Amino acid sequence: MRICISGTGCQGKSTLIKDFLEKWPNYTTPKKTYRNLVKKKKLPHSSNTNKDTQWAILNNIIDELQKHDKDSKVIYDRGPLDNLVYTLYAYSKGDTDIDDKFVGKTIELVKESLKHIDINFLIPITKFNDFDYTQQINKQKSILDKTDCVDEVFIKESNSIFQAIKTDWETNPNTKFFDVRDMPAIIEIFGAQEQRIQMVELYIDADGELIDDTSVLNELDLYEQANLKDGLGIEDEETKAIKNIKGYQ
Repeated sequence: MRICISGTGCQGKSTLIKDFLEKWPNYTTPKKTYRNLVKKKKLPHSSNTNKDTQWAILNNIIDELQKHDKDSKVIYDRGPLDNLVYTLYAYSKGDTDIDDKFVGKTIELVKESLKHIDINFLIPITKFNDFDYTQQINKQKSILDKTDCVDEVFIKESNSIFQAIKTDWETNPNTKFFDVRDMPAIIEIFGAQEQRIQMVELYIDADGELIDDTSVLNELDLYEQANLKDGLGIEDEETKAIKNIKGYQ
């Protein structure tokens, strides 16, 4: 099982991975990530990223993915989806060297690399997550200069792109971001620290294997999930549609 934890900055990805490894010690996680590469080469990143950074990060992520097959038990801190989101963010701003051609090349490579992931857990922004950004920076300084944790606008806009891609994954049979014949499940994980692990347990059994039939949600499950999202302040089109089934404005 190859699992990836995705989401915008300072939403508790590293904490979730730490808790996950305590619950499932038969899993491993790479000791070095793209953050080590960014720090070593002093690459501009996050809201200041460019072609060189995004391409270097994507290749670093893919190299790591290719070290593990479907029989491995590994969990990754960020993955191809995160790289795509940050590339699209930079492209949307129009103030970097990231252009149409680069975005197209990134999409095709991300689409192929996502085939190496079985589940992509996504941590969305919720009103429950009231992070102290200064505290987060101090905790992470030894890993990377977390400038993405300073810019709250960047965090929120990146989260919106994650949500848009997830909606595309859910609803678009002609998606250009995924190969519909072979793409990972994208599952949102939210709530307090202990609740997040409890949510993961809905999909992963005690041995770290995928629980059968977890990809199928009935109508009651959908309503319960929508209500929980609403209570935690998660705003997305899927939840609005479920709670407003008749399409009232």
